[in-house]
Amino acid sequence: MMVTIHLTGTVTDEGELVFDAPKNLPPGQVQITIEVPSDASAIEQDFTDEEIKELLTFTPKSGKEIVENGFVGGWEDKGITDPVAWVEEQRRKQRERRQW
Repeated sequence: MMVTIHLTGTVTDEGELVFDAPKNLPPGQVQITIEVPSDASAIEQDFTDEEIKELLTFTPKSGKEIVENGFVGGWEDKGITDPVAWVEEQRRKQRERRQW
């Protein structure tokens, strides 16, 4: 479970997001959602409609292609030898982060 805090920020001309965060936030990873007014003229479309359509088209890969492209591995690639112990450790860390 995550607590949601709504903040207002400003994007500078250099593309930097500036906002005042509450002082008592616990350290750790957060998720950031940015809402931009729908009439914001500064938003540029980086892709054409055809490029977006192409990117959203699913093209299945063979097992050989998957291996050749390096889309293999899992726990071992992350240095995790015991997945159950890793999950328990992640849960413990999450409980600690939730404590204020």
